[in-house]
Amino acid sequence: LIPIIAISMWVGCGPKPYTEIYLEPVTGKENAQVDAKTGSIAVEQNGVQITLEPLDEVKLFNLTKDPGINPYIAVSRWGNVEPLYTVFEVRIQNADNPRVVVDKTAILIDENGEQYASLPYDYFKDLYDNVRPRTVVFRDIGYRYYYPYPRSYYYSPYRHYLSRYAPYDRVYDYYPDPYAVNNARMVARETVFDGSKLFSGAKRRGLLVFDRLDVGATDVKVIVPQVLIIDQKEQRSKVDFEFDFRQVVSVKE
Repeated sequence: LIPIIAISMWVGCGPKPYTEIYLEPVTGKENAQVDAKTGSIAVEQNGVQITLEPLDEVKLFNLTKDPGINPYIAVSRWGNVEPLYTVFEVRIQNADNPRVVVDKTAILIDENGEQYASLPYDYFKDLYDNVRPRTVVFRDIGYRYYYPYPRSYYYSPYRHYLSRYAPYDRVYDYYPDPYAVNNARMVARETVFDGSKLFSGAKRRGLLVFDRLDVGATDVKVIVPQVLIIDQKEQRSKVDFEFDFRQVVSVKE
């Protein structure tokens, strides 16, 4: 089982229950192999294997050494990590076909028929290009505040202290941190799957990033559509690769 998010619910002074939401693979589908340890599903067709693994908040957090430049999570001042998107790692292997072409767009469909296309790098590029840092003046008491934008929780080179001897004096700061914005864009550029052409024996991996799945959704299907396979006889075929997951919501003490 792959936990995606843990949301704390504060109830008085007693035990604090929390809601755990995770994606689990659906077994029994033809040509699909499930890895119970990672929660991944591998589908093989015509000499091409595609594996999808849902990434929980721990795996997303570990994508970067600095969580302030991670475009896929939000970290609160208390250290709680919350995914901003539904993310899968996709791994593709072409066993022996001369060429295989995979488009950059995958599709996610829930049981209500809601359909999501995976977000391309251009989405993140536009998102961060349109972020305009603003100057904030406040008294620095040692906290690092949470802002729902790309940011850095650490010392900022853009911060200017009015007095180096008065720790509670006013400071000027820029939010979001331009350093964090630029590096978050670079992380997205390096990790978002942008399509691939694979020759015989080649492998490719990346992230399929979707808008956050609704908490009420249960059955989920991810489709890597129209994979072009050119075989040894130069015959062309287009194949859909489908992966079935189930979103589970449970309240724990």
